[in-house]
Amino acid sequence: MAVRMLSMAFLVFLLGSGTWTVEAEPTRSLKYYLQQKFGVNELAMVPAARAAVNGTAAGFGLEVVYEFTMTKTASPQSKVLGYVRGTAIVVNNAVGGNTFFVQNVIHYDAGSSRGTLSQQGEAIFENSPWEFAITGGTGIFRKAHGYNVGRFVSATPTPNGTLITTYYEATISY
Repeated sequence: MAVRMLSMAFLVFLLGSGTWTVEAEPTRSLKYYLQQKFGVNELAMVPAARAAVNGTAAGFGLEVVYEFTMTKTASPQSKVLGYVRGTAIVVNNAVGGNTFFVQNVIHYDAGSSRGTLSQQGEAIFENSPWEFAITGGTGIFRKAHGYNVGRFVSATPTPNGTLITTYYEATISY
């Protein structure tokens, strides 16, 4: 019994004398605006399997492919930072909004700083913010993971359709 107590005391001493540290992962923030125009840089690929219900804009199963321009400010004429290319599928069209499953790649190109971020998630594109998971990256974003929060900024009617601007702020860890 005395040997057992001595062993326990030594184990407690051993565990207590170690230095335990938790290193914080370095994080970066990427802020940008997206310029979206349905019928110009967002096109239907697969028609809806079920028609839109009152209060929604699209039918269940509609799949779109897109290439949105990333800009530094909300103005479509501001500095281009890259492109976001991907697909979105309407996975629910209940009264009050459409839920989209989104999967895309952010192509960031700021001169000598280049890379991609892969992200996916579900979102209801409305006034409240939505969030996507960042699942990987290349180039300056190699080994990246994190999250990207988006929000609606504006919708401006034009002769070729409505220009929709959204704002995103990605938090990236390595």
